[in-house]
Amino acid sequence: MNEAKLVFYAGSTLLECPRWSDKLNALLCVSIEQECIFLIDEDGQFVRTFKTHGQVGFALFKDNKTIIYAAYDGVYELDIDTGKDRFLFQANGNKTLRYNDGDYDPTGRILLGTTGYKRFAKGENCLYSANMDGSNLRKIVENTSISNGIAFSPDSKYMYFIDTPTKKIGRYEYDIKNGDCKFDKYIIEIKGDGSPDGMCIDKDGNIYVAEWGGFRVCKWNPKTGECLKEYSLPVQNVSSCRIGGKKQDTLFITTAKHDDGTASETAAGGLFKVEL
Repeated sequence: MNEAKLVFYAGSTLLECPRWSDKLNALLCVSIEQECIFLIDEDGQFVRTFKTHGQVGFALFKDNKTIIYAAYDGVYELDIDTGKDRFLFQANGNKTLRYNDGDYDPTGRILLGTTGYKRFAKGENCLYSANMDGSNLRKIVENTSISNGIAFSPDSKYMYFIDTPTKKIGRYEYDIKNGDCKFDKYIIEIKGDGSPDGMCIDKDGNIYVAEWGGFRVCKWNPKTGECLKEYSLPVQNVSSCRIGGKKQDTLFITTAKHDDGTASETAAGGLFKVEL
């Protein structure tokens, strides 16, 4: 079993949403409760930090000069060179909720999930879809509790989506022309103590699911529901993962502090990597 190595640590309580850029050979991740974004090189030797407008759910590369991020006060576009940002739009008008995980769909629409802000909001959240400027904003998945991981099948026919408390990964039929989606079925159920959190997909269509409370990321075949491989972490709360590296052979994994502040988990809240 390949060993997970610590790449970066800055005392984050909830590190999330790793995203890789081939052009920059660097990774984005967000420190939700510290209200900042980290831009990190592959080995964690170079780091830039950007402050956000409140708790930040996710950040995405728009191009090699620009980041799109969703924070408590709305969705912003950030210039990497200057560190200046500008407001784009606000999808969530409920101040008791905040943005959580998010990503692009295959055509470049931005998908934004929500969760409770400093509380558990059962059934009150959703997954939004919008154009980059906020136009055509709508809810495509409703009545979620903690909207989390998003991934698309290589043929773009299906969206995989996680509502964490269900402990399941759902498959949705996805229309890339208009962005509509329809629930098809649950394809995977997480057994044991872990719950599904962030997720990514490889070129072969296998999905990698981070398990909050489970000390691991598991690789799954979404067609058969078979667990193909397990990557263990020395941290209980594993929040998300992303494939990257110069050869696309590295899985970057974000983690979070244990709910009870377990002192023995000294690397909790750090960024790890494991060779695939």
